[in-house]
Amino acid sequence: LKPFLLKSRVGPGIAAVPAQLPSAMAKKLAAMPKGKSKHGRRALRSAMVLKMKQAEQLRRGFRVAAAGKEVTHDATEVPITQRAGHPLVPTKVNPADWKTKEGKHVSVDLARVRWLPDDWGQGVKMTNPIARSRDGFGGTYIVWVSPCGQVFYHRKDMEKFLGRQLGPMDGFNGQLRLAQLQGKHTDEKVFFKVLSPKEQRVLPHADELHFCVVSARRTQTVEGLQGIATVQAQFKNAGVEPTWYVDEPSLKDYRKLGLKAVVGGKLTAARNKALKDAQRLGRACVQVSDDISRWEYFDGPRAKDGSDDACNAAFAAATCHVVSPVAAARFLLAKLRGARGDSEGKSPQLAGVYMLSTCARAFGGDEVQNHHFILGDFFVVDKSPVRFDEEMKLKEDYDFTAQHIHKHGSVIRCNRMVVTAKHQTNAGGACSTRDKKGLEEQRNIEILFRKWPRAFRMNPKRKNEVVMHWPADGDVKGTGDAVASQTKDASKARGFVKKDAKLKRKTTARVFKCPPEFKPTARVAKGWSETQSEYIKKRRAAACGKTVQFLLEQFHYKSAAGALKKYRLADLRYDVGSGGLQLQ
Repeated sequence: LKPFLLKSRVGPGIAAVPAQLPSAMAKKLAAMPKGKSKHGRRALRSAMVLKMKQAEQLRRGFRVAAAGKEVTHDATEVPITQRAGHPLVPTKVNPADWKTKEGKHVSVDLARVRWLPDDWGQGVKMTNPIARSRDGFGGTYIVWVSPCGQVFYHRKDMEKFLGRQLGPMDGFNGQLRLAQLQGKHTDEKVFFKVLSPKEQRVLPHADELHFCVVSARRTQTVEGLQGIATVQAQFKNAGVEPTWYVDEPSLKDYRKLGLKAVVGGKLTAARNKALKDAQRLGRACVQVSDDISRWEYFDGPRAKDGSDDACNAAFAAATCHVVSPVAAARFLLAKLRGARGDSEGKSPQLAGVYMLSTCARAFGGDEVQNHHFILGDFFVVDKSPVRFDEEMKLKEDYDFTAQHIHKHGSVIRCNRMVVTAKHQTNAGGACSTRDKKGLEEQRNIEILFRKWPRAFRMNPKRKNEVVMHWPADGDVKGTGDAVASQTKDASKARGFVKKDAKLKRKTTARVFKCPPEFKPTARVAKGWSETQSEYIKKRRAAACGKTVQFLLEQFHYKSAAGALKKYRLADLRYDVGSGGLQLQ
């Protein structure tokens, strides 16, 4: 049950706001006055069990210590129909009348195991006293109750009774309902007040967006099924039925779970199909990963300076809004449309969230950035012909971001909004494409360097990762055609430039020192000499047409072992000296 338990956030900066969901549990948590601790479901279940123990001890005539009145009252007041252990369908025996063969009362549990069928229920009962029982002590059993009211203590006995084995697919609907009962969201009216007046005027309705979940092969594991249930529950609580874009072999499994699933193909093909479907419907496209469990927005002033202490202090003082994916998508689309300029072709059409699960460090900078990486886990596209490069199997979101900036002049990354998602460790999906040696990662990195030679560089701290840094002069392809004025003018027209001159960072351009035997603006072309080495052939072919300065600053190639390496002065001297390349 751990993946479904929401974190209890108490203290400064955490807003006590009304719950959005209709469940009795969410209502009780929202109705508590500010300043008091909100009890998580685990605490409530413990209190319920404690209350049962107290009642049993009193029945036996023993004295017991009093429990916390507030949490115990909340636990016992949750209606049994709003408890996760209640059957999902009507049964022959009313769960309020559950009893063992000995006539022992069974209470409907607040929890539910992941393999329990829809027409079965989960309960809690007290153990019977034995000769060694002491005053004030007593245990509990978790039991499972069949539709006809028969109580079982062990899973193997249930499977023998049913004549089959039970698995996660049997309990998916129960886990989906559990996730729905536990959801607690900020009131949307409170959350949308964060938007500017202009953005509030263009705030879209949920019907104006096409919600897409890109997934594949997640139904094969318990962890994957729990992730699917969590995402689907978040949308259902917001009154939206998302479309799941999956690979063809997995289609039946997803539909068996009751999901609205269609064949999307591989990762980039599925993303492009979602974009085309949204365009056909005349809606903005929202793409969501299948392993996100939480959307948060932190509202607060910027840190006094960029130090870690100042950023952490600003983050701690900020108000945390836990929101649904629908509210988060509407928020981002309002940001996009509020930033629309006179020419729609040069207005941002892609918006996303901060790339980490915590945005404390982001409080040292701007709330919105316009030439930075947009994470593929959750983003919104309004109106754009840009599509994903289907040659790429990984890092496709880096290329997609670069295409948008190149086409539309900017993007919108909201540095105060974060998502909690699993990366690289979750079974299935894009993670199945990765290999231990990182060869597929390197292949996709090579594509990025080939398409956007001046926008990316290798991450010095993380293996097989890149850093996106859009060049200030706009010459992202290294052709020598500077478009800095176009990029800056477009940003100013949309109000993206900082108003306070004191906040502008002072940057010093790094001066390129060219070796005396080469001119920095000279371009290289194919020479008269051939080589037997395949990797050198490819290196020389990719270098043709590039300037000397670009080759020595930005160019990368693959070695004979497949490792990505930077093109150095020694490589240039060898290629030119051996006749493989010539200068023009």
